[in-house]
Amino acid sequence: MPRPRSPQVIERAVKVYKILEEQGGRITTPELLKIVLSKGIANSYSLLHHTLMVLENAGFVKHERVKGKAEWYITKKAAEDEVRVALSSR
Repeated sequence: MPRPRSPQVIERAVKVYKILEEQGGRITTPELLKIVLSKGIANSYSLLHHTLMVLENAGFVKHERVKGKAEWYITKKAAEDEVRVALSSR
């Protein structure tokens, strides 16, 4: 059985999800990384990538490769609390 997600991972995922919502469409990983770094949400690409994979595995976001870059988009609309509950129950 996998270990539970830490509160830090869950809160980071909620913040990244909010950014994706605010962007209103598709956003590439490099563009998202710039925003996340400027807001102090994550301090590396690998941390952002892990967070995006957590959201993708939970069914909230997906990505597609476009011209060699991953574009992320929301697949399931949810309030912050819904994201938080879904991620903490896995």
